[in-house]
Amino acid sequence: MVQRERVVLKLRELIVGGDLPPEQRVAEIPIAERLGVSRTPVRQALAVLAKEGLLTPAGKRGYLVRAFSEKEIFDAIEFRGVLEGTAGRLVAEQGVGKVLERKLRTLVSEGGQIVNRERYELEDDAQWAETNGQFHRLIVESCGNRALIDSYDANDRLPFAGARALLGADSTEADRRRRHHDVIRRAHLEHVQILGALLGRQGARAESLLREHALLARDNIVLFRVLA
Repeated sequence: MVQRERVVLKLRELIVGGDLPPEQRVAEIPIAERLGVSRTPVRQALAVLAKEGLLTPAGKRGYLVRAFSEKEIFDAIEFRGVLEGTAGRLVAEQGVGKVLERKLRTLVSEGGQIVNRERYELEDDAQWAETNGQFHRLIVESCGNRALIDSYDANDRLPFAGARALLGADSTEADRRRRHHDVIRRAHLEHVQILGALLGRQGARAESLLREHALLARDNIVLFRVLA
């Protein structure tokens, strides 16, 4: 597993869990020491989180944790569902070509292999986040609507709005790890249904499934969230 992805997942958990509260300064060296890693993956991870809207640049002194509310997160997730749902309807109505079908089937297959591993740990979360992000983005980028794609890109820059913005299973609480894995398994099963709707040219069903599917991200947030 790439060390950067582990750091990204851990920092997301620290932010949403309140260990790194809003307006706290975040710099490479203290984070590297806290997580027991080198500065390079920390530097890369901080850039990723800044792009996601979780951090804001603070000059040479690093970053500040951005203040955001639970409502802002959930609003952005719901809007992602609207955008993905519309994209899915357009893709289904246009018809899924052979190349797109092959790519989607490959991602669904890879997702199934990841979530069905006997021991599901942080490394698996990183792989799932990447596969999940590719699945969602592929549908959006195949819809043929430039305004929708641009809106999707903008929404991805809001805290926890993107399909890759997963919180990890690296928790000392066994029950939370189990419930987190349940959410990921549900997400994979829904990918299978979404793919079926797309291939069956069921536009309305694809839209409905994708809108509902996005809301699983809220369940993931609730497992870790401490802010009201």
